[in-house]
Amino acid sequence: MPVYAGPFYSYARTMDAVAEKKSRNSRWSRDPVMGQDGAPLAAYPTERDIEIFKLLARFHYLPSDYIHAFVGGNQKALLHRLNLLSRKPNLYLARPPQQRQCADANYRPLTYALDERGARALRERDLPVPLKSSRHNFIHELMIAQIAASIELGTRANPAVRLITWRDILANPNTPAPTVQLPIPNAVPISYSFRGEIRSDQIIADARPFGLERMIDGKRSFLFFPGIEADCGTEPVDAADPERSSIAKKFAAYLAIADQGIHRSHFGFPNFFVPFITTTSARLNSMMALVERLTGKQGSKILLFKTFPALTSPDRPPPAGAHMLTEPWQRVRFPPLHLDR
Repeated sequence: MPVYAGPFYSYARTMDAVAEKKSRNSRWSRDPVMGQDGAPLAAYPTERDIEIFKLLARFHYLPSDYIHAFVGGNQKALLHRLNLLSRKPNLYLARPPQQRQCADANYRPLTYALDERGARALRERDLPVPLKSSRHNFIHELMIAQIAASIELGTRANPAVRLITWRDILANPNTPAPTVQLPIPNAVPISYSFRGEIRSDQIIADARPFGLERMIDGKRSFLFFPGIEADCGTEPVDAADPERSSIAKKFAAYLAIADQGIHRSHFGFPNFFVPFITTTSARLNSMMALVERLTGKQGSKILLFKTFPALTSPDRPPPAGAHMLTEPWQRVRFPPLHLDR
């Protein structure tokens, strides 16, 4: 007698699919990946894993597509590995919960950070690990990391452009010894005029100072930066209260640093450019219009402008790549600046 397997078979297959779906771990949990024997899968760091740990020690946060852009290989295999490294019992990596603030968080590349076991694996190999610090603004820190990573990816892809790191700058004999000996060498003291008052501040940019060495038509040239200024729109472009933090005060301070040659006396930089990155074209236009007013329509060759959507912006950021190096930066009353040529 034939066995009837139509609807019942279909129903059983559906139930199996449901069971399988339920057993799949949430991308936000730290539940273990289970092996075929029912035991949690343990990961033992490979040399490629160590390269990932080193990246996260430098940048603090990176989405998985940026990690792949640095380490290469099969992207799907890398995603599986990152997932395993971030789950129990491994816990070499962490997935910061703040990234869930994004409306489409379930459809974006996961962002990773170095967890304690990953840091320990670096220390065991005598590799540098940054000191623990409280990070108050994840969205801002992630934006800084993506911008800096994009610039570094560009230098890796272009043999005519070399990244000069903050460590290189501190080790260079042209860097003034008094600066190197300061507790915070990248803090630039400056006295400047703002709204008729003389102010004295210390300016510390986002990210560390860096430079670019370029070979253009057989000639070597350099560009130097005190860091970057990543603007998530949390402070006003201008403010009636001169004591309040604002983009206008930053512009005035950086323009004074260049006018007074403080970049030479403090860093030993022969030139000085300050990249300002904000989240929308409308805000970028407001910032550039402000530079126009502050300089009496003279503009500035040192202030550079570009947009980059933050995590909570309605627009998605561009894919991981070298765009921060290869695409031109806007300036007020000066031609756009190409960092790579």
